[in-house]
Amino acid sequence: MNNHKLLRISFSGYVVLLFVFLMGPTFAGNKSKNLISYNFDVTNLKCEYATNPMGLDVVFPQLSWQIESEKRAVSQAAYQIIVSDSQAALSTDDGNIWDSGKIKSQRSSGIKYDGKKLKSRIRYYWKVKIWDQNNIESEWSSPAFFEMGLLDQDDWAADWIGDLPKWTGRVQYFRKSFSVVKEIQKARFYIAGIGYYELFINGNKIGDHVLDPGITSYNKKILYSTYNVEDFLLRKDNVIGITVAPGWYGVPKLRGQLEITFADGSDTTIVTSGSSQWSVSVGPIIQSCIYDGEIYDAREEISGWNSDVNIHNKTDRVYQWKNVVVVNPPGGIMVAQKQEPIKVVDVVVPELINEPKAGVYIFDTRENMAGWASIQVEGDRGSEITLKFAESLYPDGTVNQENLRSAAATDKYILKGAGKESWEPSFTYHGFRYIQVEGFPYRPTKGDIKVKKVRSAVAETGRFSCSNELMNRIHQMVQRTEASNLHSIPTDCPQRDERMGWLNDMTVRIDQALYNFDLSRFYAKWIDDVEDTQKEEGSIADTAPFHWGFNPADPVSASYLLLALQSYNFYGNEEIIREHYKGLKAWVDYLYSRTENGIVGYSRWGDWSPPLEYSLDGTAVSRDTPGKLMSTGYLYYCAKIISQMATILEMGQDIERYNSIAQKTRAAYNNKFWNEETGGYGSNNQACNSFSLFLGVVDSVNIQSVVENLVNDVIEHDHHLTTGNLCTKYVLEILSEYGYQDIAYKIVTQETYPSWGYMLANGATTLWERWELKTGGAMNSHNHPMLGSVDSWFYKYVLGILPDISNPGFEKFSIHPLIFNELNFAEGEYISVKGKIKCAWEKRAGFFNLHVTIPENSVADVYIPTKNIKTITENDQRLNKRKEIKFLGQEGEYAICQVGSGDYNFKSKCD
Repeated sequence: MNNHKLLRISFSGYVVLLFVFLMGPTFAGNKSKNLISYNFDVTNLKCEYATNPMGLDVVFPQLSWQIESEKRAVSQAAYQIIVSDSQAALSTDDGNIWDSGKIKSQRSSGIKYDGKKLKSRIRYYWKVKIWDQNNIESEWSSPAFFEMGLLDQDDWAADWIGDLPKWTGRVQYFRKSFSVVKEIQKARFYIAGIGYYELFINGNKIGDHVLDPGITSYNKKILYSTYNVEDFLLRKDNVIGITVAPGWYGVPKLRGQLEITFADGSDTTIVTSGSSQWSVSVGPIIQSCIYDGEIYDAREEISGWNSDVNIHNKTDRVYQWKNVVVVNPPGGIMVAQKQEPIKVVDVVVPELINEPKAGVYIFDTRENMAGWASIQVEGDRGSEITLKFAESLYPDGTVNQENLRSAAATDKYILKGAGKESWEPSFTYHGFRYIQVEGFPYRPTKGDIKVKKVRSAVAETGRFSCSNELMNRIHQMVQRTEASNLHSIPTDCPQRDERMGWLNDMTVRIDQALYNFDLSRFYAKWIDDVEDTQKEEGSIADTAPFHWGFNPADPVSASYLLLALQSYNFYGNEEIIREHYKGLKAWVDYLYSRTENGIVGYSRWGDWSPPLEYSLDGTAVSRDTPGKLMSTGYLYYCAKIISQMATILEMGQDIERYNSIAQKTRAAYNNKFWNEETGGYGSNNQACNSFSLFLGVVDSVNIQSVVENLVNDVIEHDHHLTTGNLCTKYVLEILSEYGYQDIAYKIVTQETYPSWGYMLANGATTLWERWELKTGGAMNSHNHPMLGSVDSWFYKYVLGILPDISNPGFEKFSIHPLIFNELNFAEGEYISVKGKIKCAWEKRAGFFNLHVTIPENSVADVYIPTKNIKTITENDQRLNKRKEIKFLGQEGEYAICQVGSGDYNFKSKCD
């Protein structure tokens, strides 16, 4: 057994090398007296992790950039930022808003703006140049900009408007006509329509957002968006049209203001109010519900409602336009929407697979997903088409919606009878694989039904493949599941009457999600939602925004802290820790206040949803893993994280205090749950022992017995798991940490129950909520990411791509792939804030070939499997011929080399 721990666990990720051997100069090198110039560029400038954001309300925004060069080992030694209030000033290098001067630093993300006070509505232009490790100066980057939104609540002149609540469940249609007689220089629309809205000007939809704005606790915060609309305004009569749906809020309410600046310097503002001739009516969307779907009656369409200034003269409507009323505000403050909006990200053409009954057509998308269907049809006026969405089928071939519980997940379209008609819903979404189409006037042909995938438009950042096709399919299944559950919050499922942001799931889901998607802005928004659930005594809720569960949350909800810590670790975002530090401490203090003799006194979810055999009385509560063991362990974990954050923020007293809480909790944990007789913790099952080892609370003299108990338990269960959503992650990681990666591999590649392979063998395309295949009306979601932590194991242990929290934002990281007996190659990449990181390895004829890509301004410790460092070559040359490679020493069966940016091809003898 290899007792050396690889230390891939976030709060203990510090590697100490005992032996350092130098073979040639370091990659940074000594400064040459005769420097040779080379080209490198500063690119991909971002403000608050967004490219050229508009409507920003962060008064000290964070800036970042990347470096590109064809030369190896390029690192930044200093930078200079200038910010100007005009392009002309920037072009002359006049930083009249901020000139940082030359700052000696390698940091290129999370750089806090430190200039003059920023003002509402103003666009600021900025650029960067850097100096490399040899003091060679780059050219200035191409210019970028950020534009401020409304920084003060008093900047909002608009009222909240709506109508009397007689149109329950209906979408409300707002409109206003106005004239523009001067040349327009600038026009911005600041808008929030809750639950959801769409904005039109002169018949044109503005922007490509859907299901906007993101969900929040509306009594705390309402998100608004900013649109540049000057190209949509006419120098004559104009019409604003806005549809507002109940969405997550329940009653449509609208607030918005259009601010126009004219070429002559004058300006005007059009606001929503009760006295500004805004009118409201209802239209063809006669029912809209997140869970139940949308009903659209095309006969109720109002031609020109969002483009015709004379619409009020028309009288052929059941519901007449009338003046709006000012309504009670939702209660929350207006906040700029910082995360990526929800968008249509893909279009799929499903196949017609069955007609189980006459006129009933079943379409199959071939994968479970989140979104909606669009239709193209021609038929008689008043004909009704019904679309029912489901994840599974009954034996007779019709859709099975039982697991959706009370969610109807049904859309209806009523034809107006005017030739070819096209339609798709606007304010609902579904989780589904199958669509049951009823009432279609003829047998649909390919393309009559299309499916649009819908999610928060975060960029994909991860890729993985290997020689085991089952593992490739598991990775695809996890990534697809995560994508289906990004809808302004990380939902638990996209289909049934829930779709909540559960904190317990995210505690172990977060690593997988961070590798697969750029969540730098998404998590910064969601941690605000978590904070908004916090009570005065420090407790937070199980879900954020808080709709389901309890407050106080189950103590397993370490995700609150991990959102901040991992945003710092992956993106270099120190401000997220600083901003939320008080609330994070308050949650830990609350948990500590709930202890008796050091043990946290309550548990609700614990290691949730183990295989049914190990569940309590058929529920999803673990029968064998004590809830208080999990709760107390997470208090220890969170106290250690707070101590780590205090170190980052240089809060000396807090370091000492929370280390003390951690040590007291560790002692109580061991006193309560250590079983000397069995040599393990709690019930001595997989969950108790892997969790204890993960935490690092096991006394050194007991580590071997706990590891052996874990290994033996896995073998006794024929390499199957007995764990739930949390400890599944820890079993795989701890086995790999202690040299049993091949046992972890056997768990991962099982195809019999319970396993990910079992899901795939039974038709899954996304993860199930439970290990069991069930379709009834209980906990039977078939698109549920909480068992997806296996995917972070692929990145962390198979590829070995590991951030270093002591050098956040991938300034320094490790590539440390493990070697598996039954795996011949693996390859993948992660797009970090510094750029692309790649690892590809292959075993062939007794040699290990390792290709790595390191982005500019990063340093990586690369672990190369070998027992003999003399066999290592890079691009077929011995290491001592490579001056940019620094040999750090031998650790177990790995040689460790430190490299700077570039592509490297290592080869070593590994048997």
